[in-house]
Amino acid sequence: MNRFARLLLVGTMLLGRYAWATEPSPVAFAMSVVSEHGSQTFATVSYPDRNLIVEFRLEPYSAGKANAIRAFGEIAKKIAQGAFSRFPKIRSVQLIGNLALRDKHGNDTVDRAVMAKFSKAHAAAVDWENVDPASVVEIADQHWVAPELGADRK
Repeated sequence: MNRFARLLLVGTMLLGRYAWATEPSPVAFAMSVVSEHGSQTFATVSYPDRNLIVEFRLEPYSAGKANAIRAFGEIAKKIAQGAFSRFPKIRSVQLIGNLALRDKHGNDTVDRAVMAKFSKAHAAAVDWENVDPASVVEIADQHWVAPELGADRK
């Protein structure tokens, strides 16, 4: 009987470890949100020192510069809200949206168009259900919008 109890205990521990290992990580969660529209090749996700950093292309989500901020806000809202609620050890979530932009010399480049960073404390105070995606960038702890997009918002 003692041997059976040991085997049962070891089996339970192994199954518990396997179940824990199959839970999604913050990186897998963020990739799943970004890849909802089939843009997994356009995203880079990292998790250094419990800070989730998600960088993705905006083209699959927006038709142009006019609605790029809203598209970014929709994704940022899903990732920030979900990451902080599912993974309590996360310290911050930083989202970076890249977009093909034309500079003043007429050259097309893919560059950072918008950035928003949320701390855990600040995100806890946000009523995510009632936030307009177009204003997600403005409520972040830190944010930056490319001048080309900022001009479209006025």
